[in-house]
Amino acid sequence: MKDRLLAMRYAKALLAAIGEPATAEWADVFLQEMASAMGRSAELRDVLLNPAVPRQARKAVLEALARQKQAPQVIRNFLAVVADHGRAGILPAIAEAFHATKDEALGVVPATLETAVPLDDGLKERARAVMEKLTARRVRLTFAVEPAVLGGAVARIGSTVHDGSLNTQLQALKRRMAEE
Repeated sequence: MKDRLLAMRYAKALLAAIGEPATAEWADVFLQEMASAMGRSAELRDVLLNPAVPRQARKAVLEALARQKQAPQVIRNFLAVVADHGRAGILPAIAEAFHATKDEALGVVPATLETAVPLDDGLKERARAVMEKLTARRVRLTFAVEPAVLGGAVARIGSTVHDGSLNTQLQALKRRMAEE
């Protein structure tokens, strides 16, 4: 909980320092890549999380990674602050918080659409348009195939669920028949 609140503070500070949407998008991708790299590489985790490794070494590793990706100066400065304050271990949490904060600031709502079978591109675009009209916001839509849906779809927009699946309709019919 403490790390999550701290990560949110760092994420908000970075977003405020960046200002422009294009750089914010770049930073989002970069931080997600950093979090992923920390998950995959035991060596990177060891350098960033081991208290025996001097902060200057952690700072140098983060600086090298940022330079390799040609990160803007604001990102390199941010990583230096993270290393200076001994917070390199919460970079994955910062990446997650930054993603959510950036989307909120840009008026983007996350959504998921579960269907029994994969949708073609035309249906995906129609689904996105319907959800954007429903929310009056831009939607970052991800698609999932869930055979248990049977037919129809289950849409999750933010914390709201719209369940139009055949499975749910069959369960409701089963309950009504059991009541009669």
